[in-house]
Amino acid sequence: TVGFFSDIPKNVPAVKLLLVPTVPLATVAVATLPILGGVLIIGIPFFLPIILIVLTLGLSLGAIGSSVYFSTRGGRTRIQHVAEPSYQTFLMTKTGQRIIYDVGPRPSPQSLAHAVLPQDMIGKLIVSLVVDAIGSASYLIPLAGEGFDLTWAPISMILVGALYDDVMPNLKYVALIEELLPFTDFIPSATLGWVKEFGPNIMDEAKGRMGDAKRVGRRERDALANLHLTPRQ
Repeated sequence: TVGFFSDIPKNVPAVKLLLVPTVPLATVAVATLPILGGVLIIGIPFFLPIILIVLTLGLSLGAIGSSVYFSTRGGRTRIQHVAEPSYQTFLMTKTGQRIIYDVGPRPSPQSLAHAVLPQDMIGKLIVSLVVDAIGSASYLIPLAGEGFDLTWAPISMILVGALYDDVMPNLKYVALIEELLPFTDFIPSATLGWVKEFGPNIMDEAKGRMGDAKRVGRRERDALANLHLTPRQ
């Protein structure tokens, strides 16, 4: 599944152009939906226990069903089929070799996250939106949610550093500070890193395609003009 999403820009190049309007909309949604959810929770406290009960039951049934399924021969075969490529890819990295074979210095949490997280454009976008969504989720529980940020802040710093240390080395500190400071969780630090890394290439490709379209249109207009000016025999 991961390979399918990472190959989309190669198989369908026009998808990159769709990211130009999609990324800002998704970023705004990630930042505002938790706020709206928090307002909803405050305004309708009666439904909160019901929602928690339904979620708990759903998660419990899902966990029990998954345990039963993966205990069967077919389930074990399925999970092995899914996990084997990821394990082999992880084993080929320096971090994976240090962990599995116990050679060299122990990897840092950031290097471990870098070995596990996707490095392609679509994969990084999905992870960045998830990281920002979790950071903004503190608005679901006003005031008390700020306590969650104390735990999430170092995790966010590690993930953002693993994703974008090559292009924005200081971005992880921005992610840490905006999670620690109150009422700043709406800043999409991870998605800003994605825009910094992939935004210029997408815009350049969009400009190139627009230039190609203009040249094709100009040639078609010239051809039609010459057709009308050519005297009929």
